[in-house]
Amino acid sequence: MLKEIIDALNGRSDLAGWTVRHLITRGAQVYAVPGQIESQRAIEVERYKIDVLRQTSAQDGTQTMGSGDATLLPGGDIQTAIEKAALVAGLVANPVHTIPAPSMLPNVPLVDTDLQTDSSDVTRDVMGRMREAASKNRSVHLTAAECFGEIHTTHLVNSRGIDAEQETTQINIELVLHSQRGENEVETFREMSRRQVADLLLEDEIEQSARYTLDLFEAGSPPSWQGPVLLRNEVLAVFVAGDNLGGGVLQTLGSASSKYAKVSPWEIGKPVFRNEVKGDPLTVWANRRIPFGTGSNRFDDEGIPAQRVELIRENELVAFAASQRYADYLNLPVTGAFGGVELPPGRVSALTLLAEPHVEIIQFSWFNPDPITGDFATEIRLGYLVENGIRKPFRGGQLVGNYMDALADVRWSAETGFFGNYLGPHTARFNDLKIAGQDE
Repeated sequence: MLKEIIDALNGRSDLAGWTVRHLITRGAQVYAVPGQIESQRAIEVERYKIDVLRQTSAQDGTQTMGSGDATLLPGGDIQTAIEKAALVAGLVANPVHTIPAPSMLPNVPLVDTDLQTDSSDVTRDVMGRMREAASKNRSVHLTAAECFGEIHTTHLVNSRGIDAEQETTQINIELVLHSQRGENEVETFREMSRRQVADLLLEDEIEQSARYTLDLFEAGSPPSWQGPVLLRNEVLAVFVAGDNLGGGVLQTLGSASSKYAKVSPWEIGKPVFRNEVKGDPLTVWANRRIPFGTGSNRFDDEGIPAQRVELIRENELVAFAASQRYADYLNLPVTGAFGGVELPPGRVSALTLLAEPHVEIIQFSWFNPDPITGDFATEIRLGYLVENGIRKPFRGGQLVGNYMDALADVRWSAETGFFGNYLGPHTARFNDLKIAGQDE
Protein backbone atom coordinates (compact mmCIF):
# COMPACT_ATOMS: atom_id res chain seq x y z
CA MET A 1 0.00 0.00 0.00
CA LEU A 2 2.95 2.34 0.58
CA LYS A 3 3.82 2.22 -3.12
CA GLU A 4 0.23 3.07 -4.06
CA ILE A 5 0.27 6.08 -1.70
CA ILE A 6 3.58 7.29 -3.16
CA ASP A 7 2.29 6.89 -6.71
CA ALA A 8 -0.85 8.82 -5.83
CA LEU A 9 1.17 11.64 -4.23
CA ASN A 10 3.52 11.81 -7.23
CA GLY A 11 0.47 12.10 -9.46
CA ARG A 12 -0.63 15.34 -7.81
CA SER A 13 0.66 18.43 -9.61
CA ASP A 14 -0.73 20.76 -6.92
CA LEU A 15 1.61 19.57 -4.15
CA ALA A 16 4.87 21.36 -3.37
CA GLY A 17 6.13 18.42 -1.31
CA TRP A 18 5.03 15.43 0.70
CA THR A 19 6.12 12.93 3.35
CA VAL A 20 4.58 9.56 4.09
CA ARG A 21 5.36 7.30 7.04
CA HIS A 22 4.40 3.65 7.23
CA LEU A 23 4.12 2.88 10.95
CA ILE A 24 3.76 -0.60 12.45
CA THR A 25 3.50 -1.26 16.18
CA ARG A 26 3.45 -4.82 17.45
CA GLY A 27 3.97 -6.25 20.90
CA ALA A 28 2.41 -7.71 24.00
CA GLN A 29 0.63 -6.48 27.11
CA VAL A 30 0.34 -8.18 30.51
CA TYR A 31 -1.94 -7.12 33.38
CA ALA A 32 -1.73 -8.43 36.94
CA VAL A 33 -3.93 -8.21 40.02
CA PRO A 34 -3.14 -9.60 43.50
CA GLY A 35 -2.05 -13.19 43.25
CA GLN A 36 -2.50 -13.72 39.54
CA ILE A 37 -2.10 -12.58 35.97
CA GLU A 38 -5.38 -10.97 34.99
CA SER A 39 -4.93 -10.91 31.23
CA GLN A 40 -2.45 -11.04 28.38
CA ARG A 41 -2.84 -9.91 24.82
CA ALA A 42 -0.90 -9.37 21.63
CA ILE A 43 -1.18 -6.11 19.72
CA GLU A 44 -0.48 -5.08 16.15
CA VAL A 45 -1.37 -1.68 14.73
CA GLU A 46 -0.55 -0.51 11.22
CA ARG A 47 -1.14 2.95 9.77
CA TYR A 48 0.11 5.44 7.23
CA LYS A 49 0.66 9.11 8.04
CA ILE A 50 0.68 11.54 5.13
CA ASP A 51 1.88 15.16 5.30
CA VAL A 52 1.57 17.42 2.27
CA LEU A 53 2.71 20.94 1.36
CA ARG A 54 0.92 23.15 -1.09
CA GLN A 55 1.81 26.57 -2.48
CA THR A 56 -0.76 29.18 -1.46
CA SER A 57 -1.03 32.97 -1.45
CA ALA A 58 -1.63 35.55 1.25
CA GLN A 59 -4.28 38.24 0.83
CA ASP A 60 -1.66 40.63 -0.55
CA GLY A 61 -0.57 38.08 -3.14
CA THR A 62 2.62 37.05 -1.34
CA GLN A 63 3.60 33.45 -1.97
CA THR A 64 2.96 31.25 1.09
CA MET A 65 2.92 27.58 2.01
CA GLY A 66 0.09 25.46 3.36
CA SER A 67 0.31 22.12 5.12
CA GLY A 68 -2.19 19.33 5.70
CA ASP A 69 -2.11 15.77 6.92
CA ALA A 70 -4.08 12.56 6.92
CA THR A 71 -3.90 9.14 8.55
CA LEU A 72 -4.80 5.97 6.66
CA LEU A 73 -5.41 2.44 7.87
CA PRO A 74 -4.61 -0.52 5.60
CA GLY A 75 -7.22 -0.73 2.85
CA GLY A 76 -8.28 2.89 3.31
CA ASP A 77 -9.24 5.22 0.48
CA ILE A 78 -5.93 6.73 -0.62
CA GLN A 79 -7.27 9.34 -3.02
CA THR A 80 -9.84 10.66 -0.53
CA ALA A 81 -7.23 10.93 2.24
CA ILE A 82 -4.78 12.85 0.04
CA GLU A 83 -7.55 15.10 -1.26
CA LYS A 84 -8.57 16.01 2.31
CA ALA A 85 -4.96 16.77 3.27
CA ALA A 86 -4.50 18.89 0.14
CA LEU A 87 -7.74 20.75 0.80
CA VAL A 88 -6.62 21.69 4.31
CA ALA A 89 -3.19 22.73 2.98
CA GLY A 90 -4.89 25.02 0.49
CA LEU A 91 -6.51 26.95 3.34
CA VAL A 92 -3.25 27.60 5.19
CA ALA A 93 -0.90 30.53 4.50
CA ASN A 94 2.39 30.10 6.34
CA PRO A 95 5.74 31.51 5.23
CA VAL A 96 7.40 29.37 2.57
CA HIS A 97 9.55 26.51 3.83
CA THR A 98 10.98 23.27 2.50
CA ILE A 99 11.19 19.64 3.60
CA PRO A 100 14.43 17.76 4.39
CA ALA A 101 16.69 16.28 1.72
CA PRO A 102 18.40 12.88 2.04
CA SER A 103 21.36 12.69 4.42
CA MET A 104 23.50 10.03 6.08
CA LEU A 105 21.78 8.37 9.02
CA PRO A 106 23.68 7.39 12.18
CA ASN A 107 23.55 3.97 13.75
CA VAL A 108 22.01 4.41 17.21
CA PRO A 109 21.33 1.43 19.55
CA LEU A 110 17.54 1.39 19.81
CA VAL A 111 16.51 -2.26 20.01
CA ASP A 112 16.28 -4.80 22.82
CA THR A 113 16.87 -7.92 20.73
CA ASP A 114 15.04 -10.22 23.15
CA LEU A 115 11.98 -7.96 23.11
CA GLN A 116 12.21 -7.71 19.34
CA THR A 117 12.32 -11.50 19.01
CA ASP A 118 9.53 -12.45 21.43
CA SER A 119 7.65 -9.60 23.09
CA SER A 120 5.13 -11.97 24.68
CA ASP A 121 7.81 -13.99 26.47
CA VAL A 122 9.71 -10.89 27.59
CA THR A 123 6.65 -9.10 29.01
CA ARG A 124 5.61 -12.24 30.92
CA ASP A 125 9.11 -12.54 32.32
CA VAL A 126 9.18 -8.88 33.36
CA MET A 127 5.81 -9.27 35.09
CA GLY A 128 7.08 -12.38 36.88
CA ARG A 129 10.14 -10.48 38.09
CA MET A 130 7.96 -7.61 39.29
CA ARG A 131 5.74 -9.94 41.29
CA GLU A 132 8.71 -11.84 42.70
CA ALA A 133 10.52 -8.66 43.74
CA ALA A 134 7.41 -7.27 45.43
CA SER A 135 6.80 -10.53 47.33
CA LYS A 136 10.18 -10.30 49.09
CA ASN A 137 8.81 -7.64 51.44
CA ARG A 138 5.83 -9.22 53.20
CA SER A 139 4.68 -5.89 54.57
CA VAL A 140 3.73 -4.60 51.11
CA HIS A 141 1.58 -6.09 48.38
CA LEU A 142 1.53 -5.63 44.65
CA THR A 143 -2.10 -4.68 44.04
CA ALA A 144 -1.90 -3.85 40.34
CA ALA A 145 0.73 -4.00 37.62
CA GLU A 146 0.99 -3.55 33.87
CA CYS A 147 3.76 -4.31 31.42
CA PHE A 148 3.71 -3.29 27.76
CA GLY A 149 6.43 -4.43 25.38
CA GLU A 150 6.38 -2.89 21.90
CA ILE A 151 8.34 -2.95 18.66
CA HIS A 152 7.94 0.12 16.45
CA THR A 153 8.85 -0.01 12.76
CA THR A 154 8.97 3.17 10.65
CA HIS A 155 9.47 3.50 6.90
CA LEU A 156 9.65 7.15 5.81
CA VAL A 157 9.64 8.40 2.23
CA ASN A 158 9.44 12.01 1.03
CA SER A 159 9.30 13.90 -2.26
CA ARG A 160 12.94 15.04 -2.00
CA GLY A 161 14.28 11.51 -2.06
CA ILE A 162 14.46 10.36 1.56
CA ASP A 163 13.72 6.64 1.86
CA ALA A 164 14.65 5.50 5.37
CA GLU A 165 13.70 2.75 7.79
CA GLN A 166 14.22 2.21 11.51
CA GLU A 167 13.07 -0.11 14.27
CA THR A 168 12.87 0.67 17.98
CA THR A 169 11.66 -1.16 21.07
CA GLN A 170 9.93 0.12 24.18
CA ILE A 171 9.15 -1.48 27.54
CA ASN A 172 6.67 0.32 29.82
CA ILE A 173 5.72 -0.74 33.34
CA GLU A 174 3.30 0.55 35.95
CA LEU A 175 2.76 -0.84 39.44
CA VAL A 176 0.99 -0.05 42.69
CA LEU A 177 2.40 -1.17 46.06
CA HIS A 178 -0.01 -1.20 49.01
CA SER A 179 0.36 -1.71 52.74
CA GLN A 180 -1.99 -1.61 55.72
CA ARG A 181 -1.52 -1.27 59.48
CA GLY A 182 -4.79 -1.43 61.31
CA GLU A 183 -7.05 1.16 59.72
CA ASN A 184 -4.16 3.01 58.08
CA GLU A 185 -3.48 2.29 54.42
CA VAL A 186 -0.73 3.61 52.16
CA GLU A 187 0.28 3.00 48.57
CA THR A 188 2.95 3.98 46.08
CA PHE A 189 2.55 4.28 42.32
CA ARG A 190 5.56 3.79 40.00
CA GLU A 191 5.91 3.94 36.26
CA MET A 192 8.94 3.63 34.02
CA SER A 193 9.67 3.55 30.32
CA ARG A 194 12.85 2.31 28.66
CA ARG A 195 13.95 0.91 25.32
CA GLN A 196 15.56 -2.20 26.83
CA VAL A 197 14.55 -4.30 29.82
CA ALA A 198 18.00 -4.24 31.44
CA ASP A 199 17.71 -0.48 32.00
CA LEU A 200 14.62 -0.87 34.22
CA LEU A 201 16.70 -2.21 37.14
CA LEU A 202 13.50 -3.86 38.30
CA GLU A 203 14.53 -5.53 41.54
CA ASP A 204 16.33 -2.46 42.90
CA GLU A 205 13.49 -0.12 41.95
CA ILE A 206 10.79 -2.27 43.54
CA GLU A 207 12.81 -2.86 46.72
CA GLN A 208 13.31 0.89 47.06
CA SER A 209 9.65 1.60 46.33
CA ALA A 210 8.62 -0.89 49.03
CA ARG A 211 10.73 0.97 51.60
CA TYR A 212 9.22 4.29 50.57
CA THR A 213 5.73 2.80 50.84
CA LEU A 214 6.34 1.73 54.45
CA ASP A 215 7.87 5.10 55.30
CA LEU A 216 4.53 6.70 54.42
CA PHE A 217 3.15 5.29 57.70
CA GLU A 218 5.63 7.48 59.56
CA ALA A 219 5.27 10.50 57.29
CA GLY A 220 4.42 13.71 59.09
CA SER A 221 3.27 17.11 57.97
CA PRO A 222 5.43 18.95 55.43
CA PRO A 223 7.94 21.42 56.85
CA SER A 224 8.12 25.06 55.87
CA TRP A 225 11.58 25.21 54.35
CA GLN A 226 13.89 27.54 52.49
CA GLY A 227 17.26 26.07 51.66
CA PRO A 228 18.98 23.03 50.10
CA VAL A 229 16.73 20.54 48.29
CA LEU A 230 18.10 17.26 46.89
CA LEU A 231 16.76 15.39 43.87
CA ARG A 232 18.13 12.02 42.84
CA ASN A 233 17.67 9.47 40.08
CA GLU A 234 14.18 9.24 38.53
CA VAL A 235 12.77 12.34 40.22
CA LEU A 236 15.79 14.36 39.06
CA ALA A 237 15.28 13.05 35.52
CA VAL A 238 11.66 14.24 35.61
CA PHE A 239 12.77 17.66 36.90
CA VAL A 240 15.44 18.10 34.23
CA ALA A 241 13.89 16.44 31.16
CA GLY A 242 10.15 16.27 31.79
CA ASP A 243 7.97 13.16 31.80
CA ASN A 244 6.43 10.90 29.18
CA LEU A 245 3.51 13.28 28.66
CA GLY A 246 5.76 15.90 27.11
CA GLY A 247 8.93 17.88 27.35
CA GLY A 248 9.86 20.48 29.89
CA VAL A 249 11.21 24.00 30.09
CA LEU A 250 14.48 23.26 28.29
CA GLN A 251 12.65 21.73 25.33
CA THR A 252 10.26 24.68 25.11
CA LEU A 253 12.69 27.57 25.48
CA GLY A 254 15.35 25.79 23.42
CA SER A 255 12.99 25.24 20.48
CA ALA A 256 13.25 27.27 17.29
CA SER A 257 9.46 27.16 17.01
CA SER A 258 9.20 28.93 20.39
CA LYS A 259 11.76 31.48 19.26
CA TYR A 260 9.85 32.14 16.06
CA ALA A 261 6.62 32.52 18.06
CA LYS A 262 8.44 35.03 20.31
CA VAL A 263 7.73 33.02 23.48
CA SER A 264 11.39 32.14 24.11
CA PRO A 265 13.54 35.05 25.32
CA TRP A 266 16.75 33.12 24.69
CA GLU A 267 19.32 34.52 22.26
CA ILE A 268 22.24 32.60 20.75
CA GLY A 269 25.51 33.74 22.32
CA LYS A 270 23.82 35.15 25.41
CA PRO A 271 23.23 33.71 28.93
CA VAL A 272 20.06 31.70 29.43
CA PHE A 273 19.80 32.92 33.03
CA ARG A 274 18.21 36.18 34.12
CA ASN A 275 20.03 36.26 37.47
CA GLU A 276 23.55 35.62 38.75
CA VAL A 277 24.74 32.03 38.50
CA LYS A 278 25.74 30.86 41.97
CA GLY A 279 26.05 27.14 41.27
CA ASP A 280 27.77 24.96 38.68
CA PRO A 281 27.83 26.27 35.10
CA LEU A 282 25.14 24.76 32.90
CA THR A 283 25.92 22.78 29.75
CA VAL A 284 23.13 20.89 27.97
CA TRP A 285 22.94 18.69 24.90
CA ALA A 286 19.71 17.93 23.06
CA ASN A 287 20.63 14.38 22.18
CA ARG A 288 18.85 11.91 19.90
CA ARG A 289 21.91 9.66 19.89
CA ILE A 290 21.81 8.51 23.52
CA PRO A 291 22.08 4.70 23.30
CA PHE A 292 18.64 3.23 24.08
CA GLY A 293 17.31 6.70 24.98
CA THR A 294 13.53 6.95 24.87
CA GLY A 295 13.92 10.16 22.85
CA SER A 296 16.55 8.68 20.54
CA ASN A 297 16.13 7.52 16.94
CA ARG A 298 17.99 7.30 13.63
CA PHE A 299 15.69 9.95 12.14
CA ASP A 300 12.72 11.97 13.38
CA ASP A 301 9.20 12.38 11.97
CA GLU A 302 10.55 14.57 9.15
CA GLY A 303 13.42 12.24 8.27
CA ILE A 304 16.10 14.47 9.82
CA PRO A 305 19.09 12.40 11.04
CA ALA A 306 19.67 12.07 14.79
CA GLN A 307 22.15 14.56 16.21
CA ARG A 308 23.79 15.41 19.52
CA VAL A 309 23.26 19.17 19.61
CA GLU A 310 25.08 21.35 22.10
CA LEU A 311 22.22 23.58 23.21
CA ILE A 312 23.83 25.45 26.12
CA ARG A 313 27.55 25.80 26.86
CA GLU A 314 28.74 27.24 30.16
CA ASN A 315 25.42 29.09 30.68
CA GLU A 316 25.25 30.56 27.16
CA LEU A 317 22.88 29.46 24.41
CA VAL A 318 24.72 27.85 21.50
CA ALA A 319 21.86 26.60 19.32
CA PHE A 320 18.13 26.01 19.05
CA ALA A 321 16.56 22.65 18.29
CA ALA A 322 15.10 23.35 14.86
CA SER A 323 12.84 21.46 12.49
CA GLN A 324 13.26 22.08 8.77
CA ARG A 325 10.43 24.62 8.79
CA TYR A 326 11.73 26.78 11.61
CA ALA A 327 15.33 26.43 10.51
CA ASP A 328 14.22 27.92 7.19
CA TYR A 329 12.33 30.72 8.92
CA LEU A 330 15.16 31.71 11.26
CA ASN A 331 18.13 30.79 9.04
CA LEU A 332 19.37 28.24 11.56
CA PRO A 333 21.04 24.83 11.17
CA VAL A 334 18.52 21.99 10.91
CA THR A 335 18.77 19.74 13.98
CA GLY A 336 15.41 17.94 14.03
CA ALA A 337 13.49 16.86 17.10
CA PHE A 338 14.92 17.66 20.54
CA GLY A 339 15.45 14.09 21.82
CA GLY A 340 16.76 13.39 25.31
CA VAL A 341 18.54 15.75 27.69
CA GLU A 342 22.24 15.17 28.41
CA LEU A 343 24.27 16.99 31.08
CA PRO A 344 28.01 16.58 31.80
CA PRO A 345 29.22 15.14 35.12
CA GLY A 346 29.47 17.56 38.03
CA ARG A 347 32.57 18.41 40.00
CA VAL A 348 31.90 16.85 43.41
CA SER A 349 30.82 13.47 44.69
CA ALA A 350 27.19 12.69 45.45
CA LEU A 351 28.24 12.02 49.05
CA THR A 352 29.43 15.61 49.38
CA LEU A 353 26.05 16.87 48.21
CA LEU A 354 24.28 14.94 50.99
CA ALA A 355 25.62 17.28 53.67
CA GLU A 356 23.00 18.13 56.31
CA PRO A 357 20.64 19.79 56.69
CA HIS A 358 18.60 19.37 53.54
CA VAL A 359 15.26 18.20 52.20
CA GLU A 360 15.18 15.33 49.74
CA ILE A 361 12.15 14.87 47.50
CA ILE A 362 11.45 11.31 46.41
CA GLN A 363 8.31 11.77 44.33
CA PHE A 364 6.10 14.56 43.04
CA SER A 365 2.41 14.21 42.35
CA TRP A 366 3.21 15.74 38.96
CA PHE A 367 6.06 18.08 38.18
CA ASN A 368 4.56 20.44 35.62
CA PRO A 369 6.31 23.83 35.52
CA ASP A 370 4.99 26.51 33.23
CA PRO A 371 6.93 25.64 30.05
CA ILE A 372 7.55 29.31 29.21
CA THR A 373 8.04 31.15 32.53
CA GLY A 374 9.46 28.10 34.34
CA ASP A 375 7.43 28.85 37.49
CA PHE A 376 6.30 25.81 39.47
CA ALA A 377 4.32 24.95 42.60
CA THR A 378 4.27 21.16 42.71
CA GLU A 379 2.73 18.88 45.32
CA ILE A 380 5.14 16.48 47.06
CA ARG A 381 4.05 12.85 47.44
CA LEU A 382 7.00 11.87 49.60
CA GLY A 383 10.02 13.70 50.93
CA TYR A 384 12.49 13.61 53.83
CA LEU A 385 13.74 16.33 56.13
CA VAL A 386 17.34 15.36 56.90
CA GLU A 387 19.03 17.06 59.86
CA ASN A 388 20.96 16.09 62.99
CA GLY A 389 21.45 12.59 61.61
CA ILE A 390 17.70 11.95 61.39
CA ARG A 391 15.84 11.28 58.14
CA LYS A 392 12.21 12.21 58.80
CA PRO A 393 9.62 11.40 56.11
CA PHE A 394 6.79 13.77 55.19
CA ARG A 395 4.14 14.08 52.54
CA GLY A 396 2.23 17.02 51.19
CA GLY A 397 3.31 20.59 50.82
CA GLN A 398 4.57 22.14 47.62
CA LEU A 399 7.95 22.74 46.09
CA VAL A 400 7.79 26.34 44.91
CA GLY A 401 10.22 28.16 42.65
CA ASN A 402 11.36 28.90 39.14
CA TYR A 403 13.00 26.29 36.92
CA MET A 404 15.77 28.43 35.45
CA ASP A 405 16.49 30.16 38.77
CA ALA A 406 16.86 26.70 40.33
CA LEU A 407 19.35 25.67 37.62
CA ALA A 408 21.34 28.84 38.31
CA ASP A 409 22.01 27.69 41.87
CA VAL A 410 22.62 23.95 41.80
CA ARG A 411 25.56 21.59 42.23
CA TRP A 412 25.71 18.37 40.25
CA SER A 413 27.26 15.06 41.26
CA ALA A 414 30.29 13.64 39.49
CA GLU A 415 28.50 10.29 39.35
CA THR A 416 26.07 9.92 36.45
CA GLY A 417 23.12 7.74 35.49
CA PHE A 418 20.81 6.95 32.59
CA PHE A 419 17.06 7.36 33.06
CA GLY A 420 15.45 6.91 29.65
CA ASN A 421 15.11 10.52 28.52
CA TYR A 422 17.96 11.88 30.68
CA LEU A 423 21.68 11.13 30.81
CA GLY A 424 23.73 13.00 33.38
CA PRO A 425 24.47 13.48 37.10
CA HIS A 426 22.24 11.28 39.24
CA THR A 427 22.22 13.67 42.21
CA ALA A 428 21.62 17.43 42.32
CA ARG A 429 21.66 19.80 45.30
CA PHE A 430 19.54 22.88 44.64
CA ASN A 431 20.88 25.36 47.15
CA ASP A 432 17.89 27.62 47.73
CA LEU A 433 14.42 26.25 47.07
CA LYS A 434 11.22 26.76 49.02
CA ILE A 435 8.79 24.22 50.39
CA ALA A 436 5.41 25.63 51.34
CA GLY A 437 4.53 23.52 54.35
CA GLN A 438 1.61 23.02 56.66
CA ASP A 439 1.53 26.59 57.95
CA GLU A 440 1.52 28.28 54.53
